[in-house]
Parts: sequence; C-alpha cells; structure tokens
Amino acid sequence: MKYIISENQYKILLKEDRVTFLKNQNVISPEILDQSVEGEDEKDGEREPGGMKPKKITVDPIENHEGIDIAYIITNRKGKQSIKLTDLIFEDIVDADPSSNKQYVQWMIKVFMTHIKDGDIEQAIRFLSEDLPEANEFLEVFDRVKNKKVFKRSAPNRPNAPQNVTDINQYNSLAQLYSVVSPFVGMEDDDEDGDGESKLWKKLKKYIDLGEARLAYRDNDVMVYMPQTLEASCDPLGPLASWCTRRSGNSYFDTYRQKKKPDGSLSDYYVVMPKKLFDGDDEGGVFPLQIHFESNQLHDKNNSSIERSGKLEEILNRFSGLKDFFKRELGALVEMDVTKGTGLMDSSYIKYLNMFGGKAEDHISGEAYEQGVNNIKKLAGEQNVPLQQNKYLKWLMENTEGVNVTDFLDPKNTDRLDFSGMNIGTIPDLSNFTNLDAILAEGSGLTEMPPINYLPMGAPLTMVSFQNNQIKVAPPEGYEKLPNLFSINLKGNPIEKINVGVVEKLLDLEDFIRFAIDDDKLENLSPENKKEYDDLIGGSLGSLITSR
Repeated sequence: MKYIISENQYKILLKEDRVTFLKNQNVISPEILDQSVEGEDEKDGEREPGGMKPKKITVDPIENHEGIDIAYIITNRKGKQSIKLTDLIFEDIVDADPSSNKQYVQWMIKVFMTHIKDGDIEQAIRFLSEDLPEANEFLEVFDRVKNKKVFKRSAPNRPNAPQNVTDINQYNSLAQLYSVVSPFVGMEDDDEDGDGESKLWKKLKKYIDLGEARLAYRDNDVMVYMPQTLEASCDPLGPLASWCTRRSGNSYFDTYRQKKKPDGSLSDYYVVMPKKLFDGDDEGGVFPLQIHFESNQLHDKNNSSIERSGKLEEILNRFSGLKDFFKRELGALVEMDVTKGTGLMDSSYIKYLNMFGGKAEDHISGEAYEQGVNNIKKLAGEQNVPLQQNKYLKWLMENTEGVNVTDFLDPKNTDRLDFSGMNIGTIPDLSNFTNLDAILAEGSGLTEMPPINYLPMGAPLTMVSFQNNQIKVAPPEGYEKLPNLFSINLKGNPIEKINVGVVEKLLDLEDFIRFAIDDDKLENLSPENKKEYDDLIGGSLGSLITSR
C-alpha cells in the first residue's frame, strides 16, 4: 500500500519510526471510538456556517468469530470510507514481520485490508488467525533471498510472479508470495552432499529409521511418506509446502490424526513426492501432495485442492503404481467402514475409492459386503416413516437384487401403502396386509396391476391408484371380489385392453364409483374392445365411470 503524504507528514515521518507512522495511519483513534458506536452517528458537534448541521461519521466494527473487533469501516462526512485496525491487530501484524526495520508491516496491512475491501470477511479473519505465522515464514525467506542472484534469475519464471519479484508491494496476496519463494525455502538444505544423496531424503530416512514415519510406497517415479509424529512431519516437510500440518509451533498434525479410522486407530496422513522433487523441481508448485481422507484433503503444496482443480486424474494416470497403492489403502478402509452402521451407503472412503478408479465390491470380502447389506436392512426395518422417506430401503432397492419391500413393513399396522416414485416394477404380495385401505403406486415402473391373490381379500381396501405407469391390460379378473373397493385410477397408462366384463361387475358393487382412464389413450384398444367399452359407458351405468 502506497501513500501520498504532505510535507508536514513527511517531516513527521522523519521524526517517527516506521511503526509509529504506520500505527498513526492505520489504527483507529480513541477519539473516533469515543464519539461513535456501532452503526450510530457521531455527536452533532458545532453547526456549520449558515446553521446547517454537518454530515456525520459512522463507525462499523468488523468482528472475528469470538466477537472481538479486528477492524472498523469508517464513513466520513462526505461519504468516503476507510478501514482502520485495532491496536491489538496492528501489534500482531508488527510481530509477524521478521525484518529488523519492520519493512513488511505495510504490505501485510494492505493484504488484510484488501480482503475487507473485497467483502471477504472470512478470509480477513483467517489471515489474522491462521496466515500470520505463514506470512512470517514466507517473508523471512523473501527477505533472505530477494537480493540473491539465483532468486532474481529464476523467480520471474515462477507461476504468477509479479513484474519485479524483489518488490514486496507487487505481490497481491500471501499465496502469490509463497508461489514465488517456495523453491527457496530451505534451499541450502536441499543441496546434494558429496555422496550424491539429497539432504531431503536423509531427513526422511532419519524418521523412517526411528520408526516415526513409514515409507509406505516407492517405485522409480514416486514415493509415499507417512509421518507418524509431529516432528516427522514438521522437520523434513516444513520447507516444502504451506500446509498447517508441517508447521512447527501451531501445527494441526495431531488434530488431523485424531480423526480416527473406522476401527478406532489414528488416521493416516500421506505425503506424495515424485522423484523430481528431490532434484528441486516442484513441477510448478504442485508437489509434494498432502492426502488425508478423514478430513477430505487432497491438496498440492500450495494447499489447493487437486480434486477441484482436475489435477488428480492427471497425477493418477501418470503414476499407475501410486494409483494401485491408494486403491489398496482405500479398500482396507472401506472394509472397516462397511461392517459398521451405514458404511455401504455413507462411507466417504467409497467415494475416494471410486475417485481412484476402484469399486467397493472389488476391494472388500464377500463377508464384509454381506454384513454391510444386513446392517442397512436392519436400519430399513426400523424406520417408522413413509416408504419414500426410507433412505435405507431406497438404497437396498437401487443396489441389491431381490428386495421385497414388504419385509420391512408391519402388515398388521399398515393401513396405507404408497410406492409412488419408487421403481418397484411390480406390486409385491400384500395378501397378509389385512388392515390395508389404499394402495398407491404412481410412477413406479409397473407393467401390470397386481393379481387378485396379491391383495388382502378381507381388508377394507377402498382405493388403488396406479397412475403414470406402463400398464396395458386392466383390470385383472377377481377385482370384483373386493367388496369395499370404490376407485381404480389408471390415468397416464398406455391401456391396450380393458376387461369390460370385470368393469361391469365392479359397477355392480354397492360402493364402486370410479374407473379412471385417459380418453386419449383409448386409441390403443382394438376396435372390438373399444366398442365394448363405449357400449358400457354409454349405458345406464356410464355415469359411474370417469374417463377424464
């Protein structure tokens, strides 16, 4: 952030140190706070010449998640807005500046205020709570290397590098700064020893040998490193990426590992490092990768999602051995998960297994799969909700064969069955549902009405509605034996044959009043059948039949 200052301000600047000057410029004054409260106006003050009241000043605080003020938006008498910091936030920013003369304070203030100006308050809060330690680290690197020849020569070739890589004010964000300086983090340590073995590999191997990390996978092109302790994460990986898990002091490494696997053990944190990385090539800011399935993180070195960016597929196609390794890892996690609760339905590991090119049924035992299905069957049977809301039953119908819906219902306590919207294909045997009053199956993929022996003869069944299916013949023989039936609704079906004799018998029932079909579907009837039907509805009983 650059300022245009007056001669008087320049004289003040000469007398005051940098921090004091910036504080005066960017921290809200006690006078303003004393005169204003949130969203309210400044005290009237004196009238302007002519007796006009001056326009007033408003101060609107910006709070963090704990309700503490971190900044203020001030609107002056002319309607112009400015942003001011609290004393505490300013001091935090000053403390984060690693330079002896605090030359980067102004830049950090600019980055923070830009988030507010852009309306991204969440990012502004995150900058203060999470990013300042990283800002300290990245600025330390920048300050150390900015005048080195190797930096001036190679940094301009980095992605998103500003025109002048040595000018901190040309960097728009912390992410942009990191993108440029990341190859220079700990660059002395990554030089090869005389024996040709990189210092990075020696550090990794140290923790592997100590039992604090695992070399989970390695081939000629790529390796997977799995730190088991905070030190094994922070020491070798600290210079390589911007993840919070590799940062000493306030690392989230332990927090992530406490997100347990299904068997209760600590979760695993995978670091993917291609061979090129050991030669100092991070491939444009991609490697190393951090993968932690339990917190849904598949991130590149800049902490950006490789799933959302589309890089994951490219990486898996490039490293086939890596792909197979993760399918095995995920297969084991899926097996743990499916044997518990709703694993087959809800397991996030299945999502990732599919993402890595695998299927659950190919990576878990038949026994585990069967147990997972049985768990869901049990849950389906325990649901006291309409069929359409039984998500467990829906999953069973979509993913398993031979599901009988009635196995999950209580025949004695069911008076209404609604299969609408469920692709059941056929109505199951309902003959033991003795209290059934209505059957609805609208848009359920039916090709025929249920035969009479599938219906409860002794039940008070009054209505069947099979709209919007593929039924061609109706109604079946025997429906006239249902003494309480008053309505059959077959609208939206491509009827090709009407059993007129059955319809006539139905109309003889005391309570039957409605046999509903679509007029525009009758062209599918044979001429003989249509004449039979027309004769029926044109007779004395026709008023009891609804074709519309």
